[in-house]
Amino acid sequence: MEDFKNKCFVCQTKITANNSELNLEVNLPVCNSCKGTEKEKQKTEEYLDSLADDLVCGCI
Repeated sequence: MEDFKNKCFVCQTKITANNSELNLEVNLPVCNSCKGTEKEKQKTEEYLDSLADDLVCGCI
């Protein structure tokens, strides 16, 4: 299983604490390049929509 805390959930690049922030809606890290972009908003919606499909843990 992939380790979500070490990759940007939008672009899947490796991240560190210095070049990323936590997206509070999905509780996943996002790199500074993707933060606040339309791509991040779309991915957030995709993750939230998938909650009903059991594709993302419902505990977030």
